[in-house]
Amino acid sequence: MQQPAIYSAAQSVFHSSKRGFVGSALFAFGLLGLGTSVAFASSMEMSAPGLVRTAMTAGAVASPAEIKNFAAAVRGIKPLNEQVHSALSQKGITATKREELKKSYMARVNSILASNHLTAEQYTSMLKQTQDDPAFAKQVEGAMQ
Repeated sequence: MQQPAIYSAAQSVFHSSKRGFVGSALFAFGLLGLGTSVAFASSMEMSAPGLVRTAMTAGAVASPAEIKNFAAAVRGIKPLNEQVHSALSQKGITATKREELKKSYMARVNSILASNHLTAEQYTSMLKQTQDDPAFAKQVEGAMQ
């Protein structure tokens, strides 16, 4: 079964791994220090699956505006993630430079999310929803075009 383009676009935002789509997203946010709210949401998700999934996955349908905002955030974060991942992968990078890159990355991600009226939790929840709900993934894919 061929996956909609949103899967590859959103997955590339977080360089997918064997941990899976959401694991990669949470790993990337945690690795780059998004903050305690995502770390807390991540730990809550593991200890109480479903509890963290609020408006986006608790039966509520995302509005066209929310889908548009999410698609715009994916488009904005993808090139930034690729740029920072490349910089962090360089040999000989100092711990100080690594921290500077992470801080800059997170500030820019937070700015992208804020400009698209999303929290990190909403973004992560919607990423998961693109994997779990093919109809939602198609809606997001349409919004990305």
